[in-house]
Amino acid sequence: MLNYEVKGTGKPIVFLHGYLENLKMWDGIQEELSRDYQIILLDLPGHGKSEVISDVHTMEIMAEEVQKTLEYLEISEAMFVGHSMGGYVILAFAELFPNLVKSFVLMNSTSLPDSEEKKAQRLKAVETAQKSLDTLIKMSIPTLFAEQNLPNLKQEIEFTKELARETPLEGVVAALKGMRLRPDRSFIWDEFQGEMGIIIGEFDKAINPQEILEVLPQNDQLTKLKLPTGHMAHLEAPEQSLDFIKTIAERVYD
Repeated sequence: MLNYEVKGTGKPIVFLHGYLENLKMWDGIQEELSRDYQIILLDLPGHGKSEVISDVHTMEIMAEEVQKTLEYLEISEAMFVGHSMGGYVILAFAELFPNLVKSFVLMNSTSLPDSEEKKAQRLKAVETAQKSLDTLIKMSIPTLFAEQNLPNLKQEIEFTKELARETPLEGVVAALKGMRLRPDRSFIWDEFQGEMGIIIGEFDKAINPQEILEVLPQNDQLTKLKLPTGHMAHLEAPEQSLDFIKTIAERVYD
């Protein structure tokens, strides 16, 4: 079972972190939300305190582990919030266990599969990590933030590096290999029956903002928020990100 923390009481909101992160990534957001909701924070497989369970952690494998943990916690339906890889897992979860998903918010994530170029980058990252995980962390973390925001985000960048260093090499490799295998799940935008939200970073270098905007439907169930950030909206624009999640949660539960 996955490592988890539960904060607060009320209707459940499940938070899934991104690659090279763990449940501590949500420290700045979960505290206020836990006053009104039950917040479930999970370490995805091979991250934080959750064990590596396979050589390749596909999004489906991760989603199944999330389901097992929620079943243990007796959570029968929830709102989900996922950053980057966490968003990929939510989409896989919504396909596999649609009755368990009341609503979801993706943050700096996409329903599109990796391009061939991105798949090659993933394998290169595997090679770099196997030679020196710290080199991969030092190279990749700063690029996740919008360049113009870097001078004001030194603390946030160091925090992200610290979390990345808590990720075992086997977990890093398994996640990289799993992310490059994920299919196109853009159909979920059209088929899902509940409230959906997406936060897009205008200067995101990891997720092409224009590509995801082109596949998003125009309907009342989907709310979009575009921020002047890179790939780390919840650290670069925490107040706006929190307000957006709260707005969706109020629509879903109040």
